[in-house]
Amino acid sequence: MCLADNPPQAMCRPAPLGHTGILLAPSCAAMQLGNKLMNRWIVVLLLALAVIVLVSPGIVGRLAERNVKDSVEWASFSNDDFVVTQETFERGWFTAAGRHRIELKKGALHSTLAGIAGAMDPDRTAALIVDTRIDHGLVPVSSMSRDAGSLQPALASTVSTLQIERGNGELIAIPGQLNSRISLTGETSSRYVLPAGSYADENLDLQWQGGNIHFTIDASASDLRYDGRVDAWSLRSGGERLLIGGARFDGRQVATEFGFSVGSIVLSLEDAALENPVGGTTAVSRLTLEAGNELVGDRVNGSSTLDATGIAIPGLGEADLGLDVVVNGLDARTLQTIIEEFRAAREAVDPEAAFADAYDRVESDIQSFLLAGAEMRFDRIDVTLPQGEVTATMHLILPEADSAQAFSWPTLLLGMTAGADVRVPIAVVEILQAGNSQAGALIAMGILKRDGDSYVTRANYAKGLLTVNGAPLPIPLGIGTR
Repeated sequence: MCLADNPPQAMCRPAPLGHTGILLAPSCAAMQLGNKLMNRWIVVLLLALAVIVLVSPGIVGRLAERNVKDSVEWASFSNDDFVVTQETFERGWFTAAGRHRIELKKGALHSTLAGIAGAMDPDRTAALIVDTRIDHGLVPVSSMSRDAGSLQPALASTVSTLQIERGNGELIAIPGQLNSRISLTGETSSRYVLPAGSYADENLDLQWQGGNIHFTIDASASDLRYDGRVDAWSLRSGGERLLIGGARFDGRQVATEFGFSVGSIVLSLEDAALENPVGGTTAVSRLTLEAGNELVGDRVNGSSTLDATGIAIPGLGEADLGLDVVVNGLDARTLQTIIEEFRAAREAVDPEAAFADAYDRVESDIQSFLLAGAEMRFDRIDVTLPQGEVTATMHLILPEADSAQAFSWPTLLLGMTAGADVRVPIAVVEILQAGNSQAGALIAMGILKRDGDSYVTRANYAKGLLTVNGAPLPIPLGIGTR
């Protein structure tokens, strides 16, 4: 009988022998040992849970803070028009709170938005203010005190609210919130849900139906994926009104060693219109864009497809547009230098003067870029009008030159090959002739040639010889050389 635990006699009684002659039931001593081991494992498990819940937040908080810092640095690096700065960051044991400022740099985009916003001072810089609460720990229990909280294991769970500072210190709250999760691998996944709403003042009337945007950034802050939708919205300012029926998008952006990013985007836009009391209404029923590029070795290849329907064109009526563009073999190293020079010019106090100086500095790089070779094709240019369909294809190829070869424009043009095939309905040409007398000269010179119910242009260029509709045209290659 087991005196320690005093179990029932049946539990301590030996079981019948099996065919091997070994007792099948465990002894009371073995059961006592098993109970002790189980109790110890329960204690260890509880201690481990205590460490995860109570101790890990402080450790993980440091990792989360570093992840946020890396994301801010990546955002500042990856976009030339914005600068992201961290204004405050206070880290506690279970939670942290921070404020980040996203400023639009002065330049063309800043001036355009300043004009749209009306009251925004163009000499001041508007900013997006992001306030973030971070719940950190392998099990972020503190996040359960707020909406969208979760016990899913992660480095951190965050919720951010947004405000716009219009450049004069006034803050305008943006509805909705941004919920993010930093996974154990360091990947950040975020979702922004915008409820329907409106905003109006003496210069601006903005209304929107809502939206949903999701994006992820990998642990190295070099790979961004995003997708989402923005429902119908309208903006009225200065007598003009912009209306968008809705938009959907899906894309990816990957940083490269050359200081620029490659990736892809799919964009769909519906029922867009710009109403102007003087110039009338410019509208498009639907627009879709699929574009992408990639880095292959030290070369960049890319392609784009654009389709737009229901485009309102004054004097011609509604039109549909289709484009297929391909670019291959761009030299990434010289492209990096050119981009960096013009990026610096955009940030200068006087961008116009800075761009002129930048061109002088990168002229040799542009020449090297052209000598490295490239290919550009317009595989499809389709414009469908009430008067008929205008179609065209074009291509231009620059072969790669010997690296020791000195640059000269005549040599470059002699090595280049190009071609174009254009077809224009007679009715469209007649409209062009009525508005521009030079259109008739193109017919007289044979550049536009009658072919059935259309005019066509078939041009080919190789080794300095240009032929248009079978007729050679001389090209003065010595003109314009430097």
